[in-house]
Amino acid sequence: MQFNRYIHSTTRLLERRLFLPRTKISINLLSRRFTHSDSSTKPDENVRLIFDDSDTWNNYTSRSQTIAALEYGTSLATRKLTGLFRNPDLATPQGFHIEAEKALRRVKLLVHRITKANTEGELRKVVKNLDRLSDALCSVIDMAEFVRTSHPDPKFAQAANWAYEYLCSYMNSLNTNTELYKVLKKVLSTPSIVSQFSSEELQVANIFLRDFEKSGIYLSSSDREQFVQLSDRIIALGRQFTQNLPQKCINHIDVDVSLLEGLHPSLGKDAKESTATLSTGAWEAQMVLKFVKDEKVRKEMYIAANSATPEQLALLEDLLETRAMLAKLIGMESYSHIFLIDKMVKNAENVQTFLRTLADHHRPKALADLQLLQEAKRIHTRSETLPTVYAWDRDFYTEKISTQPVTSISPYFSVGSVIQGLSRLFSRLYGISFEPADIIPGEVWHEDVRKLDVIDEQEGKIGIIYCDLFNRTGKFQNAAHYTVKCSRRVDDDDGVGDIPSGIDLTEMGELLKSDHGVRIKGKTGRYQLPVIVLTCDFAKPKGRNKPSLLNWVEVETLFHEMGHAMHSMIGRTDFHNVSGTRCPTDFVELPSILMEYFVYSPKVLSLFAKHHETRETIPLDLIKSHVKARLQFSAMETQSQILMALLDQLYHSKLATKSESSNSYDTTAILYKLQDTVGLFPSVSGTAWQVQFGHLFGYGAGYYSYLIGRVLAGKIWKEIFEKDPLNREAGQLFREEVLKWGGSRDPWLCVGKALRDDRIIAGDSKAVSIVGEWVDFL
Repeated sequence: MQFNRYIHSTTRLLERRLFLPRTKISINLLSRRFTHSDSSTKPDENVRLIFDDSDTWNNYTSRSQTIAALEYGTSLATRKLTGLFRNPDLATPQGFHIEAEKALRRVKLLVHRITKANTEGELRKVVKNLDRLSDALCSVIDMAEFVRTSHPDPKFAQAANWAYEYLCSYMNSLNTNTELYKVLKKVLSTPSIVSQFSSEELQVANIFLRDFEKSGIYLSSSDREQFVQLSDRIIALGRQFTQNLPQKCINHIDVDVSLLEGLHPSLGKDAKESTATLSTGAWEAQMVLKFVKDEKVRKEMYIAANSATPEQLALLEDLLETRAMLAKLIGMESYSHIFLIDKMVKNAENVQTFLRTLADHHRPKALADLQLLQEAKRIHTRSETLPTVYAWDRDFYTEKISTQPVTSISPYFSVGSVIQGLSRLFSRLYGISFEPADIIPGEVWHEDVRKLDVIDEQEGKIGIIYCDLFNRTGKFQNAAHYTVKCSRRVDDDDGVGDIPSGIDLTEMGELLKSDHGVRIKGKTGRYQLPVIVLTCDFAKPKGRNKPSLLNWVEVETLFHEMGHAMHSMIGRTDFHNVSGTRCPTDFVELPSILMEYFVYSPKVLSLFAKHHETRETIPLDLIKSHVKARLQFSAMETQSQILMALLDQLYHSKLATKSESSNSYDTTAILYKLQDTVGLFPSVSGTAWQVQFGHLFGYGAGYYSYLIGRVLAGKIWKEIFEKDPLNREAGQLFREEVLKWGGSRDPWLCVGKALRDDRIIAGDSKAVSIVGEWVDFL
């Protein structure tokens, strides 16, 4: 059972540099909606103000804490009123140990129940109980995954990491449990049971079956044990790999000051010194590569910034080789073949078809961008012929000829305004909006966190979003969507049936309890509501009337992550394992990438883009100038993404399998060869930017997902939303055919129905090739 958990990270800014590189509480009291004192404000104005106005936020939190303290009858200064995400156990780091053990006790009871099922009534509940088992594990693992990367207290982070690895290891052992597999096979071979399944339940059953088989369930006992060991090792190596991303082999370069013409004085240029020491950190390197006129300095910085230590290279290659060993163990050609079995593209050959078709159709556009850089370099260097543009030239000449708007657009994009705009946009498209929600002491991990209730005009409250949007020391810098709790139906859990006769629960210990759930208008039963966290790394507000202001890319980032959030909120299925973003990796990016297109619509921007001081609406000419600048050289960016997707596939191909003639393989040589055949710029000796390619762990063999997601999103935007991006019928079509299904329907069917294109519904190699030709929608 691969209880998959997806973290959706937006690291587009980083990727561009790769080439330079949640005690009982009164619900009535704590759910009162905040009402701003100014009765003239619009109904959703508070959504903006809790992010943009410090006085509003301070008054709001004081009120929430006062109500909570009165309910508890205690002083706020003496104790926390709850723990993280309103889980009392998580008031201290030790709570992760408690929660992990409670979950494990529940899971072991469920394993016993499932493997002993021998009546038709119990067999009928097997798929449901497997899903409950998955939910019990993930309710802790998902939360721990977020806390270990984002909590500012190292003790909480360490405890969360322990719980994560402890339960993941147990989960890996379940993936190879032959008794669970046999019972599931028996269920699926019993027509009288299968005939009672809904399409969603059948989909979940087949997912479980396929995941067992991907884990080598048919292997010998010793090989299954080795499978678990290799899986645990992959998790540990991946953790080390992502922690080592910021490291450089060369931390700084020393440059003669006279060679730094074009660079801002604050970046090492000091008139009193003849030599300047420049850090090779990402921001500093980007400044040098953009502005320093001397090509030798740019080259030196590029090589230093993209250097790698032998330890980093060994770690990456160990990770890739361990994945290859896992594939070989279960009789697969490569790790890519394992990973792609249950994805939209189905196999490695189809990924290659998609990427090569896309590359062939896209290359002329990318070469046109390259020619612009060549011409700029020819003029700058006074060359008689078009010169070669190297990787260290790219940003310099791009900056030199880019059309940069004179007026900044950031004053129109305060964080609160953008969140308000998203609420207004979702209201138009889906009938969904945001409302500020109360936070009680101990519920969140930092004072900057805001909480939003997600309200559907027909169904009522459908979920919760915690917004951790501002930077702080030690915080994970990339934007991400974390699932803390998935939607699922809970009223039919039959938890009493988990307890075998003769078991003394007082001796066994406390069990993880199911969420009581809520009733949703229009749906039968009670449902656990989704809870997610969005993290970004935006500048903190500077004080009263000085909100955090975003640039264009940051607005795109927030829209992207909210696309994932809406998928989680709307994709509320009966089963945890197909809820929201629990769907194939190459489908999960579609809703989020689609959201980025809305940023380019003046009609959408008019909903919220107002100057943070004057409240004047953003001028149309300013929008046009920034759109033009944002799209310039986009073909070159896409070509870089294609190269990275191809590299990801090569790294997870059979090349990573150790042979008798070689103890290891050279990831740098593979990169150079690909760069020289597919890339726009020649490879650079002494560089190894693959160690900065963080997606090689989280999205290993699946990086192409961003490209297929972008192609599909572009097509859907053009065909459904472009004419009127605020049209409710268009929004309902996308909601009904794509979002509401989560992972419970074939993605090709979802997309084909939305586009009314029967040619791609089969999802075969022909469909993949057709999509690859949609290059004009990138």
